Amino acid sequence: MLQQRGLIIGDHAEAIRHLNNISYYRLAGYLLPLQADKQAHIYKPGSCFETALELYQFDQKLRVLAFDVIERIEVSVRTRLIYTMSHNHSPWWFEEVTLFTSPEDHAEALASIDGELARSHEEFILDHQARYSTDVRRPPAWKTLEIVTLGTLSRLYGNIRKDLAGRDEIAAHFLVPPKQYLSGWLGLR
Repeated sequence: MLQQRGLIIGDHAEAIRHLNNISYYRLAGYLLPLQADKQAHIYKPGSCFETALELYQFDQKLRVLAFDVIERIEVSVRTRLIYTMSHNHSPWWFEEVTLFTSPEDHAEALASIDGELARSHEEFILDHQARYSTDVRRPPAWKTLEIVTLGTLSRLYGNIRKDLAGRDEIAAHFLVPPKQYLSGWLGLR
């Protein structure tokens, strides 16, 4: 059908192999720019299956590189937030509502943290829960915040009171003007 619509397929066996591993519907997005008529799915003259495959493979490699960088940033932000706030306040700073601007946002963050703790299969969380089962507190920040999403970390940082010790120090560590940009870069307004 692709050939009938004008797509050139250089190696049929190779195309079938790729479609069996990638699927037509995943590859369809990469075929779209090659179409002259997107309603009838008619391809531009000279359009090749291999071009769409190359676009897909480029996108795949770019995604791997981007996720690698994002993971490094996430680990660094997580580490700096935990370290700085724990040293400036307490190992359970993230529980202390007085450190945050919005009690409602803080409560939502804690609910998210509790959900992550309940679902966690991390050995250090399970060990903590087994050792301190009678303790009503969550594990300290260096355990608890290690398992939460970047979104939850962003919400916590964005809700920290602007005058609080540690907030500007975290931004300065990343060479970011604290009152202007770090919250935005972490996905907040």
